[in-house]
Amino acid sequence: MKSPYMDGSIDVVVTKNPGQRSGAVRKSIFTTAFLGLSSLLMTGAAAGQIEGKPAGAPFRSVFPLSGPGVNWWRAEYDHPANWLQTAWRKDAVEYGTAGVRMLLVPSAAENRVEIRALQSDDGSLLAAGKTSKEFISGQVQRRKWYGYGRYEIILQAAGGKGLISAFYLYTGPNFGHSHEEISLEILGKNTAKAHVNRFRGGKPLEQPPWVDLGFDAAKAPRLYTIDWSEEAVIWSADGTELFRLTGAEQVPKPPMKIYFELWAGSQEQAHWSGVAPKDTRAEALVQCASYTPPEGGTPACSDLIIAE
Repeated sequence: MKSPYMDGSIDVVVTKNPGQRSGAVRKSIFTTAFLGLSSLLMTGAAAGQIEGKPAGAPFRSVFPLSGPGVNWWRAEYDHPANWLQTAWRKDAVEYGTAGVRMLLVPSAAENRVEIRALQSDDGSLLAAGKTSKEFISGQVQRRKWYGYGRYEIILQAAGGKGLISAFYLYTGPNFGHSHEEISLEILGKNTAKAHVNRFRGGKPLEQPPWVDLGFDAAKAPRLYTIDWSEEAVIWSADGTELFRLTGAEQVPKPPMKIYFELWAGSQEQAHWSGVAPKDTRAEALVQCASYTPPEGGTPACSDLIIAE
């Protein structure tokens, strides 16, 4: 019987992380020889409900070996808001021996239509490659819902003006909830920093912080963590805390869904990410994603990393 923690994957990452943070413990990613058969023997109970939504079980997806599995969904839609000029397409998400690659490319001018046409479409315009956006890229979502716990990702961000590599938890009005979100975004204009934010009841932080990573996030895959509890949210990179938000009144409410994506900033984001040139092509890579409940005891992406 397949363990819900394993999500169809064997817990191996094939890429080594050559970089290190100054003054921190050097880390590298496990290779096959360190793992043996023990990674195949993990088991766990199925999840139930969380605030009336189907709850996801703890998991660790190691994408170079698992591929998409059945619990990840590649988005296929144009967001109705004009501020987002990136369309999500399944073909822009590729699973391979390196992991999940999200590929951003310009959309062809001859394929652009009004968003109203897509909203009333029966699917034929999407099938024909039409979009209302300037760029095409990939977004991946976890299918079920999650609450407090630890969320980890091994991500190599895209570098370049106007690019945003994002890992976040989200719910909103389209799901029947208020806007609740916890995000970590790396902007291609400066991949030595991360932008962290949260929304509670639709309100973001008054001054979302830019935090130094201590490394170039576009050079190699790195571990990023969101620890979410009733009293705090903690953002970390490679095991080093970046920012901590405390107080129950500050913390977003469960449940939320898990997302990662690559998108391009437009004029609406000029003050923040910069505007991506019209001919921009880029990719971001995700090797592992995991969720561990507050009580712990389940496999996580960080288990693949050892001190040397």
